[in-house]
Amino acid sequence: MRSRRLHKVAAIVVGTFVAISANAQTIEGKFRGMYVCEKLPTTRDILLAPIDLIIRGDNVQSARPLFNLDGTRVVGTEMAAGTINGDGQLHVTSEWSFLGNTANGDYSGSLSKTGGTMTGKQTWIGPGGTTPVVRTCTVALVPAAPTPQQR
Repeated sequence: MRSRRLHKVAAIVVGTFVAISANAQTIEGKFRGMYVCEKLPTTRDILLAPIDLIIRGDNVQSARPLFNLDGTRVVGTEMAAGTINGDGQLHVTSEWSFLGNTANGDYSGSLSKTGGTMTGKQTWIGPGGTTPVVRTCTVALVPAAPTPQQR
């Protein structure tokens, strides 16, 4: 009797793990979207920038242009890297410098095969360790259209 009960419990546990694994989806590929951040005290307006994101396995990489203070010229690229889990929860971080200021980005969100969002913040520190300036950012993503070579 005890042996049957043990087999039933084992079957339920195995069935639960199979169901959980079946619900987790593998997300791979390229995504594109828009990046929106609050206005900094030194900038002309809020930040609106395109973003590209690539997922390979559980690794995530993204890139978006960095602009000068009045938003009229691209001066570099923010490159972020991080991970995504089987439930589509992702986390990426970045670091870059501009005009003696150092910025750190930290973004988290949820992504599926049809797209998703990330939210986070940028922390800017001026030369000499001035008081940090923090702004929030939101990113909306959709799958990138396949290139002619991928069709």
